[in-house]
Amino acid sequence: MPKFLATQPLRNATLTFDLNDVFTPDATDLYYIASARNEIGADKINGSVITIPNVTLDKGQLIIFDLGSYTMPSAGTYKFFISVDSKHTQEMVLDISKN
Repeated sequence: MPKFLATQPLRNATLTFDLNDVFTPDATDLYYIASARNEIGADKINGSVITIPNVTLDKGQLIIFDLGSYTMPSAGTYKFFISVDSKHTQEMVLDISKN
């Protein structure tokens, strides 16, 4: 379950989580903000990119994605990208020893 930690307050920000074509999320996958459970919904998915608008987080709060059960295509290193308001992109690297 990927997690995004706010290192500064976010107010009505748009959070983009790019799964880099590794797999496509499902509309019924979940995300949590301050323990509030939400379905991602088809309107927030474009291919392997999830866009969550109007995100408000205090410094230190998390948004957690519960992307269900997916099998990585093969063992290897995968890069995912998170951006806030189409800037401040951060890269997450996931090393998989076996799928």
